[in-house]
Amino acid sequence: MPNKDIYRIRELARQVREIAELPVQQTNIKLWQSVNDLNMIRPVIYVRDYPLYLIRYEDELTTTLEDPELKKLELDLLLRIYEWKHLRCDRVIEPTIKCHAVVEDSLYGIEATTSVAETSFVQGEEYNKAKHFEPQIRTEDDLSLIKTPVVSYDEDATMKKFHEMQEIFDGILEVKLFGKAYFHCVLWDDLLTWMGLNEGLYNFALEPDLMHKAAQIYIDACITRVKQYESLGILSSNNGAENIGHNGLGFTTKLPPPPPSGIGAKLSDIWGQNSDQILTSVSPAMSEEFAFAYEKKWANLFGLHSYGCCERLDHKINELKVSFGNLRKISVSPYSRLEEAMEKIGSDYVAAFKPNSNYLVGDTWEKETLRKELINVCGLARKYNSNVEIDMKTLISLNGEPQRLWEWCDMAADIVSNY
Repeated sequence: MPNKDIYRIRELARQVREIAELPVQQTNIKLWQSVNDLNMIRPVIYVRDYPLYLIRYEDELTTTLEDPELKKLELDLLLRIYEWKHLRCDRVIEPTIKCHAVVEDSLYGIEATTSVAETSFVQGEEYNKAKHFEPQIRTEDDLSLIKTPVVSYDEDATMKKFHEMQEIFDGILEVKLFGKAYFHCVLWDDLLTWMGLNEGLYNFALEPDLMHKAAQIYIDACITRVKQYESLGILSSNNGAENIGHNGLGFTTKLPPPPPSGIGAKLSDIWGQNSDQILTSVSPAMSEEFAFAYEKKWANLFGLHSYGCCERLDHKINELKVSFGNLRKISVSPYSRLEEAMEKIGSDYVAAFKPNSNYLVGDTWEKETLRKELINVCGLARKYNSNVEIDMKTLISLNGEPQRLWEWCDMAADIVSNY
């Protein structure tokens, strides 16, 4: 590794360390803990899930290194500096850097077979594709295509990388081992891409036995997979500055702290997650029968659970409460009836509110509409004594103006500071 490359990384790391040592980091941790512990001081704000091309500004996210591994570290550091400068909100920057464990994961032995019908571009960058999913699972016999995952851990390769990173960041950032803290277990998002979307949705009515058997096989495979990470000692905690599923950060005093090395957590020590996106328009009873009944077996592995992403859930909250005994976060998407959701959630759970990112799109963005949205959710939080996180996510376009998102962050911070 050329000395100039190491110098570049260390200089960026020093900037991150300076940010991480600011007293506000501990303040923000306490704010997140208060929400996740159901004792909110005020709503917390967070921005996530944006493609980098949407937020690029001048050369603030421009990498300069050629070595692939150093380039990843460089971008990690640049992004943290950028986010603190422009997308701060209640973000937490820690004086650590992850050394990702070298892991092989066979997953489920089946992948979606797709053809692209249409591709959309923003600023010359591909951001969305209309896809056709070719059915691979049509009968019960085809369920044999879903294999039990096999996970292996290369400890020697991991520790070699770990020691190299310790040399690079010596005296600046603490290197932490990191295995896996987030697991994609979204039952029908996966199964319906293997069955074909139209064909699979029809099968809920035409072939319910097939759908029940598919759900059981999939959940069992997910559970076998995650237990392998635990038994291999490469499970990391998400009780910290980690995204919890499709919602906000995981800081809480209700779960054990992360292991000192960064790996070796137990499933019961961390947050789990599920979502019900593709079934957003079905009845609560149908979600309960085909999703919640299976997902709760997964959820029971974890200490706390988070449910939902972009789907509407206001009419399914009662069923969620019954199905998931360790439920803590519930997503409240722009498609939900907001007050109905907040009333049902009350003070018993975290309402993970998602502002409508579509208002950031267009020739001019709808700042006043977004302001009213924030004021409304804060008012409802007072009315129903709710614990609220505000997660701006699922950004498609900023019309070439990342400053729109910066301004939203400043506006949101101002509104919640007067809560």
